[in-house]
Parts: sequence; structure tokens; C-alpha cells
Amino acid sequence: MLGDLVIPEPILQWLAETVLDSDRTEQAARAEAIKRLRARHDGLKGRIDTMYLDKLDGRITQEFFDERAAEWRREQDTILRKIQEAQQTAPAPVDQAIDLLGLTSKACQSFMQQPAEEQRRLLRGLIKNAGWQDGTLRTTLFEPFEILRRSNQESYRKETEIAGSGQDLEIWLPGMDSNHDSRLQRPLSYH
Repeated sequence: MLGDLVIPEPILQWLAETVLDSDRTEQAARAEAIKRLRARHDGLKGRIDTMYLDKLDGRITQEFFDERAAEWRREQDTILRKIQEAQQTAPAPVDQAIDLLGLTSKACQSFMQQPAEEQRRLLRGLIKNAGWQDGTLRTTLFEPFEILRRSNQESYRKETEIAGSGQDLEIWLPGMDSNHDSRLQRPLSYH
């Protein structure tokens, strides 16, 4: 079961390079959008302040000021909500997920060399449910480990169909040929 969670080092490196670059681009785009929203918010505040001075100097009526100020404050509120949404919907840092994949792979590879207490701790952190069925141990892992296991099993299945080395980057990469779907794939060879 633990072999289903091992990702070869070249794949981890590819993930780190490709996915982290994509994540940085997305973070930069989000930061730029937030910067534009804040500038618009501040611009509206400046308008309200200037218009207030015009009201005090008698250049505009109280009614005109109240009407415009209310409109611009509503727009400011909308902008603040958009800023909060952008900040709250930001995904967790991808580098932490990649680090977790690397640590999981290493822990699973070295499982037999670990002391019993460390083995138990690893299994408690991975296994959600376990039981015997028809003489076979059946396990369900916590997410995201169950997703990783299913993905690796599917990649292994595809790998056995084309009889490759089990560690070629090409089988993992999306869009390599029509026999592979566009998901990241990984054949298993650590059983």
C-alpha cells in the first residue's frame, strides 16, 4: 500500500519547477488585481474628500454631495468585498504540497527501516479506515493520500500496458500522446 504513495525524484523535481512557476504566476496576477482594486478604492476616497471640500465651499449642494458620496461608498464596499474574496480564495502554497509529496515518498520508501513507533505514527497519519475482507487488507487513506494512491495505481496500470521502465518522465507528462490522458501520471515501480 505504501508503494502506491511513492513518487520518483525526477517527477517531484518536474512538479516543483512546473507547478511552482504556475503558482507564482497566479499569485502575481492576484496581487496585481488586489493592487488595482485598492487603487480604485483609494481614488474613490479622494473623490469623496474633494467633493466634501467643494460642498463646504458652496460649489455643490448637500443633496448632490449625499447622492454621489453614497454611490461611491457603495462602490468602495463592493471593492472591499472583492479584495476580501481574492485574499480568502487564494489556494494554499503549492510548495507545501510538493514538500508533503516528497516527505510522504521518502517516509514510505524507508518504512521498513523505521522504528515501530514511527511506523505506527506514519500509518495513523495516512490510514483513515482499514479492515480485512475476503482475506485481504482493505484500506482507505486520508485525502490527499487516497487521491495520490488512485492516481499512481492508474498510472501503473497504463505503464504495464505500454511496458515502459516505470520511471520515464514522459508517462507522467500531460499531452505526450493520444494514449495518455492530460492528468499528471506516474507509474508505480516500488513494490
